[in-house]
Amino acid sequence: MRNIMKAAAALALAGGAMAAAPKPAAAQLGSIIPIRVKAGIFTPQDKDTRNAAGSTVFNAEIDLTVPSPGAGQTIFTAGYAEGSKSGRRFRMIPLTVSQVFSPPNPAAGLTGNVYFGVGAGVYLLRASGGGGTATGSREKTTFGGFAVVGYLFPQTYFIEGKYHVAGDVDGLSPNGLAILLGRRF
Repeated sequence: MRNIMKAAAALALAGGAMAAAPKPAAAQLGSIIPIRVKAGIFTPQDKDTRNAAGSTVFNAEIDLTVPSPGAGQTIFTAGYAEGSKSGRRFRMIPLTVSQVFSPPNPAAGLTGNVYFGVGAGVYLLRASGGGGTATGSREKTTFGGFAVVGYLFPQTYFIEGKYHVAGDVDGLSPNGLAILLGRRF
């Protein structure tokens, strides 16, 4: 009987510790395969980039979420944004890692939930066409980062805003806002 009492007390303590542990960002919870796919627009901040790529550029990303020690979730992302205008073309491929957090919301399954975070990584940039110093095309790999905020709807869809800051290539900068609609799988 004494061993049963000890086992019950240990289970109660373990259950209490798990309930009190920080919760992962709700935007990242989903099926066994923690993948998210999103598409939207990227709006370059720089005037020269808007002149080369357009004021709104197609943007797509795929995320892989991994468990994180402590609070939040760690997300690995591969993205793609490309646009052209007036004979010039600009492409950005961010390969980043981010840490995302979500405030506690016991009714998140009914009301949805917000999330926020920051990330950094490598940005593969390419500028081509006339103007600038490019003859044909010019590529550059640079370090950059971003801030992200999003809202997870009660089902598997979410909307996300992400502001990128990174170096430039041939005078064209990938700094700007991305607005993405996504789905968790």
